[in-house]
Amino acid sequence: MVRPNSADSLPYRAQLDGLRAVAVYLVVAFHAGLRGFDGGFIGVDVFFVLSGFLVTSILLHDLVSAGRIAHQRFYARRARRILPAALVTLVVSAVAYAAVATPAEMLDVLGGFRASCLYVANWFFIRQSTDYFAANVDTSPVLHFWSLAVEEQFYLLWPLLLGGLFLATRRVRRWRWWVLRALVGAAAAASAIAAWRIADTNLERAYYGTDTRAYQLLAGALLALTPQLFRMGAHTRRFARWAPELTVAGLLVVASSVLRVSPITRGFLAAALASTLIVVSEGAGGGIVNRALSSRPFTYLGQLSYGTYLWHWPVVVIVGRGRHIGSLPLFVIACTVATTLAACSFSLVEHPLRRSRALDRYRRPVIAVGISISLVAGLLVMPAVLDSHHTTVAASGSEHLLDWRAAKNDIAKLPDCLNEPVERCTVVRGSKQRVLLIGDSHAQMWLPAFESIARAESLSLSVAVLDACPWQRGLFYLDSGDLYRNCKRHQADWYERVVPEFNPDVVVLAQAGPGGSRFPLPFTFPDGRKLAFGAPGYDDAFMRASAATLETLQAPHRRIVILEPIPATFPFDPISCLSRGGPVAACARKVDAPPTAVELYYRQLHRRSPIWSLDLDRVVCPRLPICDPIVRNVIVRRDANGHLTATFARSVAASIEKMLRVRAIL
Repeated sequence: MVRPNSADSLPYRAQLDGLRAVAVYLVVAFHAGLRGFDGGFIGVDVFFVLSGFLVTSILLHDLVSAGRIAHQRFYARRARRILPAALVTLVVSAVAYAAVATPAEMLDVLGGFRASCLYVANWFFIRQSTDYFAANVDTSPVLHFWSLAVEEQFYLLWPLLLGGLFLATRRVRRWRWWVLRALVGAAAAASAIAAWRIADTNLERAYYGTDTRAYQLLAGALLALTPQLFRMGAHTRRFARWAPELTVAGLLVVASSVLRVSPITRGFLAAALASTLIVVSEGAGGGIVNRALSSRPFTYLGQLSYGTYLWHWPVVVIVGRGRHIGSLPLFVIACTVATTLAACSFSLVEHPLRRSRALDRYRRPVIAVGISISLVAGLLVMPAVLDSHHTTVAASGSEHLLDWRAAKNDIAKLPDCLNEPVERCTVVRGSKQRVLLIGDSHAQMWLPAFESIARAESLSLSVAVLDACPWQRGLFYLDSGDLYRNCKRHQADWYERVVPEFNPDVVVLAQAGPGGSRFPLPFTFPDGRKLAFGAPGYDDAFMRASAATLETLQAPHRRIVILEPIPATFPFDPISCLSRGGPVAACARKVDAPPTAVELYYRQLHRRSPIWSLDLDRVVCPRLPICDPIVRNVIVRRDANGHLTATFARSVAASIEKMLRVRAIL
C-alpha cells in the first residue's frame, strides 16, 4: 500500500518559501497598480495551493503515524501562527486609518474590520460588492483579509473533513488512499465548476467565496495525498530540471498584462502552474530557478510573506489616501514599509509564539484565548477605535435631518415587481391620474417627493426602478456581469409588461448624469458601441437611445416628464466632510452646471410632443452655482455619487409639484 509521506519525512523545501516571496510581491505589484502586473493578484491563488499542500501534509503525518488527527494541537498551532500577527495588523491599521480618515469614512470601514477579526471578511465583502449603496470596498484597509478568512475557514473545516473521510474509508483497506484522492479530486472539480458558473453572473461571489476557492486549496491537498508524483524516474528528472524555469515563466505571464482573461481563468492557470511547480521543483535538483528560490534572501522574504501580505494593503490605502502617487513609487513604498513591519512582527510576535515550548503544553487555553481575543477585538476594540460618537452638524433652527449617520442610510424603500403583478410596485393608490416612475437609483432618490405629491393629489404612483439601470431601453452602464443581466431583464419587463398593464397617464424618467454615478462611463449603447461622455458621437448616440425609448412610451393621453440630472460633486463626499464637525460652509462646493447637449435636446422635445424636461438644479442647489450640503436644516446628499437623502427629496415635493402644475402636467 502506498501511503503519503508525512510532513516530517519530507525534507525542508526551501524553494517553496522562495515561491511565497514571489507570490506576495506579485500581489503588492498588483495592488500598487504597477504597470504590466494586471494579473498580479494570482499570488493569492499560489498561496492557496501552497497552504492546501503544507497543511494537508501536517494532517497526514498524524493520520499515518497515529491513525487520527490531533485536532487540539493543530488548531492551537494555527492560532499561534495566524491570529497574533493578524490582530496586531488590524489594531495598528485601525488606529492609523482613524488618524487620517473622517468619522464617516471610519464608519464605512468598521464592518470590514469587524468581519476581519472574526475571519468572515470574504462573505462580508461579497455582500458589500452586491450592495449598490454600500461603501466602496476598494477603499477598505482590510479588503485583503478576505483571503485570510478563506484560509481560516479551510483550516477549521478541513481537519474535520479529512479525518472523517479517513475513518469512513477504513473498510476499503488497500484502496483507501485512492478513494480519498478520488473524493478530494471530485470536490476540487465541483468547486472549480462552481467558480466558473457563478462568475458568469456574479464575479465577486465567485472570486471571494470559500466554496469557489476551495479547488485551489484542495489541489494542494491532492498533491500531499499523492506522493507518487514526487518519486521521479531518471527520464522524468531530466525533464524536471527545466520544468521550474518554464513553470515560473508561465506564472509570470499569467500575472502580467499580456494575458487578457478573466480573474477566474487566471486562477485556474495559476493553480495548475503552482501545483506543477511544487512537484517538479522536488526533482529539479539545481537549476537557476530552484537555486534562486532556495537562496537565503528569497527564503527569508518567504518566511516574512505572511506579514508582508498583512501590512502591504493598509500601507497602500493610507499612503495613497487623498494624494496621487505613481505606481512605481507606491510599489517601492509598500514593499519597503510592509517588509520592514513584517520583519518586526516576525521577530517580536510570530516567531516567539510559534516556537514557544511552554505554549505547546496549553493547547485548549491557547485556542480559547485566541478565539476570545478575536471576538473582543471585533466586537469591542474596533468599534471603540473607528466609531465616532459625533453625529450631528452644528446649525441653527429645528433639526430636520442634521445627523450624518442617519443621512447615510436615509434611502427610500424600493419595491421590485419583476415578473410580479404591477400592483406590487404601486406605492400610492389614488382616484386620479396614474404616475409611473422609471429609472435607476437617481429615480429612486426622487421617490419620496413623488410619494408626497401622489398623496396630496390622490394619484396612483407605481415604480419601475432598479439600481444602475437607465430608463433608456438597451442603454447600460456595464456590458457584462450580474448588474447588466439584471438591468436587461428589468428593462424588458418594464416596457413589455409594466407600462402596458399600468397604462400610466404620466411617466417620470430619471437617471444619473455624467460624473455622478459610481459606475464610470462609457455607456454601452443599444448598437453595442461603448462611448464615454464627451467622446465623438456620444451625444448623438445618447439622443437616439432616448428618442427610441420615448417613442415607445408615447400614447394619446400620456404626458412624459424627464428629470434632468442634478449637479454632480463627485468624487467629493459631503457626508464625509460634515462628519468632521467643522463649519458647514467648508462642505459647500461650487459646480459647473451648464446644460449638456442631451439636456438641451430634452428641453426641445416639448415643441413636438407632450414631453417636458424639468431642471431641478436650483431645487437641490438654491445658491447655484454653489451647492450647499444642508438646505433648510436638511442634509441634501448622502454620498459622493450625488444621491439625495429621502428626507430632502420629501422636503422639496411642493417645489416639484408647482413645476408640474405650471406645465399643466397634473
